[in-house]
Amino acid sequence: MLKFTFGILFLIFSVFAVGQSSVQPPQVKENQKEPTQFNEVKQQDAFEDTGNIEAGINITKDITHILFFISMATIGVLSYRQARKTVFSPIKTEIFKYQLQSFEEVISHFQNKSEMDLLDDMDMKTVVDINCFELFCSYVGTFFDGQMEIDEKYREEKRKLYKGAIVSAEFAAEHFEIIGPESKAESKTNSKKEKINDPALKLAQWNDRKYGLIHYTENYSAATSEIERFQNSPLLPSQLKSLLKEYALLMHESLSAVGEAIEEAGKQMPVNYPNPDALKGFGDAWLSNIYNDKRPKLEPKAKEILDFINTYLGIDSLANVNA
Repeated sequence: MLKFTFGILFLIFSVFAVGQSSVQPPQVKENQKEPTQFNEVKQQDAFEDTGNIEAGINITKDITHILFFISMATIGVLSYRQARKTVFSPIKTEIFKYQLQSFEEVISHFQNKSEMDLLDDMDMKTVVDINCFELFCSYVGTFFDGQMEIDEKYREEKRKLYKGAIVSAEFAAEHFEIIGPESKAESKTNSKKEKINDPALKLAQWNDRKYGLIHYTENYSAATSEIERFQNSPLLPSQLKSLLKEYALLMHESLSAVGEAIEEAGKQMPVNYPNPDALKGFGDAWLSNIYNDKRPKLEPKAKEILDFINTYLGIDSLANVNA
């Protein structure tokens, strides 16, 4: 920029010097005498030379002023561009530093985690266990009411793990009602349903049941909140947020799959556990196998998220340069 400025100033002084040298009046020798008949012509030429000199001076001034303002404007623009780089560069660097921290949090959440690790982050083993216990309680209450007793202390310990629940649309339509003036009268008449005693009818009703509340734990809620926090970060690119949104949907589908597994397992229970003695060996291992066949896979989407970050930051190219 300095070279450019000196070049402009040198051009200005050069033009000014040329203008000054071109406007010097012609010198006349003192002893030189001109013929009388040419005096009038010489005077007229002198006036014309004077006019040309003044015009040349004015043109030189105008050119000098134009070049001066052009040079000042150019210097101003270049100075602004340089100042903008020096002023905003630290701000950009600071923002990029915080952006890297956000990337680091996402990477640490998914890095080197297998399918089972990702499921453990959501505490799905416990989620399957507590919902399997609810299936057990419902089965006992339907078929062996009065023949088996469930340990209430153990039931209370299980229910302490509940953080919240989701419900299927079919179950909500069948068991939930919209609260209003008209529904109160209907609820009084339908509040007490007749208890079915016929074993065949009980079995038919049991096989037609849809899964109800699917309970989840505090750890599952924390895992979903963490992904939601990543999605709401203003420092992460929109494409990465879209991938995180897709992963959050897979997490919800993983919880819904617990209900689908319970619905299928429930239909097998009358065959596998036909009497109270058979229920003594009840466990959630077989339900876990059904669940694993129904749930979506998490690891491919997690790998896609890490690959995007790798490409976005150019980590592989930086490693090759340093090598």
